[in-house]
Amino acid sequence: MRSAIWKCVINIMEERMRTGIKGILFDLDNTLIDRQAAADAKVRKLVDELFPQLRDEPVERENIVQKLLTWDEYGSIPKIHMYSMLAKEYGLSQEQVDALCQDWYDTFGDYTVVFPQARRVVEQLKKKYKVGIVTNGNSHMQRRKLELCGLADLFEVIVISGEFKAHKPDVEIFLEGARQLELPPEEIAFVGDTFFTDIIGAYRAGMQPIWIFANPGQQCQADLPRIYRIEELLDLL
Repeated sequence: MRSAIWKCVINIMEERMRTGIKGILFDLDNTLIDRQAAADAKVRKLVDELFPQLRDEPVERENIVQKLLTWDEYGSIPKIHMYSMLAKEYGLSQEQVDALCQDWYDTFGDYTVVFPQARRVVEQLKKKYKVGIVTNGNSHMQRRKLELCGLADLFEVIVISGEFKAHKPDVEIFLEGARQLELPPEEIAFVGDTFFTDIIGAYRAGMQPIWIFANPGQQCQADLPRIYRIEELLDLL
């Protein structure tokens, strides 16, 4: 019974989106590009550079890699946290920590991995909707990611928190995206993967959030459109 009701709710929400949505704003990391794959590659290179003696100790090497990826918290907090934890446990100096933070912001964009279907999906949606990006992050790093992923030319609007001076979930950065798209918030769908920045921010700004629900086992009791892969947007919108 609950399953039937849920399907009915989703069908109603999908129909409302198809008839009322005129623009789509996307998050960038883990929505259009695979940030976790990039972080994994960057962290492994870092560990090899800092701890060359562990190259023949794969278990010990992997231990540090997994700690760093955990401390990174999917990129949701400043890098100083990750490197301060590393310094505390492995005796790095503050000078080393500062240099590592700067290196991350300077070079992390070089590890960009685009999701295979991202360009095709955006190209298809662009035929019917205005499209843009609202992303948190350092300006240089996010611009570098966009350059390397080959998607920047598709978007009419690109709003980066490092340039706008407000970060998701602040509603002002969502409203700036709406202003640049020249659409009211209620006519915009926002697609993102992180609930506490993307989804709640878009919701509070009056947009229609669409959650890329990366973990099928994760529970959610909010009545929101959810997809598991970016290509599913073509069925939803």
